[in-house]
Amino acid sequence: MEAAKALYAIEKGAKVADVLEAPRRVSPEDESLIRELVYGCTRQKRLLDHHLTSFCATPFQKLPVEVRISLRLGLYQLLFLTRVPAYSAVHESVELVKKAGHVALSGFSNAVLRNAETKKASLELKGDSEIDTLALRYSHPTWLVKKWAEALPAEALENVLKANNHPHPVYLNVRPGAGEKVVEELKGQGAQVLQEAWPKDTYRLKRHEGGVFTGESFRQGDWIVQDWVPQAMLEILPLKEGERAWDVCSAPGGKTVGLAWRLGEKGQVLATDASPERRLKLEENLKRTGLKQVSVFGGDIGKLPPQQKFDHVWVDAPCSGTGVLSRRADLRWRLIPKDIPGQMARQKELLEAAQAHVYPGGKLVYSTCSLEKEENQSIVADFLQRHPEFEPFPLQVPGSHPGIVWGKAGITFWPTSDHDGGFLSVLQRS
Repeated sequence: MEAAKALYAIEKGAKVADVLEAPRRVSPEDESLIRELVYGCTRQKRLLDHHLTSFCATPFQKLPVEVRISLRLGLYQLLFLTRVPAYSAVHESVELVKKAGHVALSGFSNAVLRNAETKKASLELKGDSEIDTLALRYSHPTWLVKKWAEALPAEALENVLKANNHPHPVYLNVRPGAGEKVVEELKGQGAQVLQEAWPKDTYRLKRHEGGVFTGESFRQGDWIVQDWVPQAMLEILPLKEGERAWDVCSAPGGKTVGLAWRLGEKGQVLATDASPERRLKLEENLKRTGLKQVSVFGGDIGKLPPQQKFDHVWVDAPCSGTGVLSRRADLRWRLIPKDIPGQMARQKELLEAAQAHVYPGGKLVYSTCSLEKEENQSIVADFLQRHPEFEPFPLQVPGSHPGIVWGKAGITFWPTSDHDGGFLSVLQRS
């Protein structure tokens, strides 16, 4: 019932993260199942609807939204879950149809799901083209898969699509020097935490019971939750203790905290963000971590004094978000092709404003959580054409990391089973 409520809210425009943050009085086991059902049904929506359309005599998309959601929940459990018996999945879905006030469709729903259970081993997929079939199999919009197919070989493309359909590990960015303390405390809370080989101070939360945010190490700001990719970006940057940095689009504060930890107490970090609501989250994280070397500016960044310069200026620009489709499960169904270039003007504007505050010899950092050339390489190329005083700074990543693709303009992190995706470029001023 709780999963159906969440999916209904998403259908009406809510975000997955928002509906799952709503408090519920359920056991940890039930909460885990709810999250699995909500994320799973959202990610697999296109595939589920395709199969349900083939099972329904009545056009599936013309059914009441509550019935469609109930059928998706039932079919998802039949196809993807083993811990829920088939009879239970069918029964609960039919009961949801009744509770939603569609008793007349309960028999129909039961027949559809019983038929699906009988035929699930022989289901076939065939789209209008090879790309469409691939997009259907992994439940992505065809136009987006077609774009990625132009940049990736077939095997790499399929790996990205698979990665987007599974939850990624939870990573912790731990305050330098606090690793042993954090691991020991979380172990006492029933969690299992393993340190990554790279980046340093990056830990993978292998197992937890949901209580890790109540411990002393969290309250004292010894760690933050942050995906592997932004931690890798922080590690790649040529940061030195005592330097000055400006985090232009800083909320909710992960990059700001990471910069402050790496620049040390003698360093300085300016954090800005255009959204007052997001700045509240930023300030909350800064208060918890107790970082005195960070200052927050809430005004128009164009009003910063021209003489205010930094060794590093990081523009983590607003973008389409195509690199984080596993975490933002609903985004793949909200995006349309025109959204990809939709932020380009703002991205160029932010870089233009930021570059004026870079010291000679300093670094201008540009990143997104997008995989799209229009928002990444094209933005950097346009900037370099207008600013010949900047040139790409050579970046180094130790070891071999699946999903990292190097280019003249920067590094693309393609999603893997272990992390989200994104893009990073570092430009040095002469």
